[in-house]
Amino acid sequence: MRELDGRVAVVTGASSGIGRALASELGRQGMHVALADIDADLLGEATEEVARTGATAVGIPTDVADPEAVEALAASVLAKFGAVHVVCNNAGVSRMGYSWEMPLADWQWVMNVNFWGIVHGIRSFVPHLIRQPEGHIINTASIGGLIPAPYIGAYTAAKHAVIGVSRSLRLELAERAPHIGVGVLCPGSVATGIDPHTPRPDDGPEDLPPAAASLAAHARSARDKGLNPAEVAQMALRNIREGGFYLLPNIGDFLPLLRADFDEVLAAPVE
Repeated sequence: MRELDGRVAVVTGASSGIGRALASELGRQGMHVALADIDADLLGEATEEVARTGATAVGIPTDVADPEAVEALAASVLAKFGAVHVVCNNAGVSRMGYSWEMPLADWQWVMNVNFWGIVHGIRSFVPHLIRQPEGHIINTASIGGLIPAPYIGAYTAAKHAVIGVSRSLRLELAERAPHIGVGVLCPGSVATGIDPHTPRPDDGPEDLPPAAASLAAHARSARDKGLNPAEVAQMALRNIREGGFYLLPNIGDFLPLLRADFDEVLAAPVE
């Protein structure tokens, strides 16, 4: 998609971090922007910020883990703007702990937001995209979807799944609707509000295994020193305009781990 002015974008997880930066950048390009997030207060602030770019911006409180809520989001966007051209499925959370000790509720929460939220976005918006002459969808995964890491089994599983479903979606749209682009965003450390042990609404004091607590502290420090979300938004903008599949900001920091992982796959015995 080369021309964005006057087109319509939807961004989930839009109240902070990468989502907020995406919404603001798309607004600066002249797009009408629908911002979706479960945090209604922060969503209001983000919507006002995007409106200050001169864009038409609307905030729609949405729990992406709820398929009916995402259907309602799509219906609201279409009712207001009559079309949708760019969809950024971006909402995400994380929990930490040993995979065998992490409460099942944590597994379900992380998978519901990070993976099922993407699936719900695909199901609710792609049917509208393919009926139009152009469109683009970006699914936010993570470098954690490409390389392994301890203590974030649910997050890693969800992000691997996001990459997998995005790869399938790209093949399906190449056959059915080749005019619709697909990108999968796999950032490393980015200075966002997401916490490696994202608080849940019913959380008490944080209780992590010592090793996980140490990793969480390291991850928070790396996050705070990470890439500016605005730089990630610029990469996403290029992806929308120029195409391509993988969006890999700061991948250089992780290439040795990525190579080691693939080398292990290629070195496995073949029978």
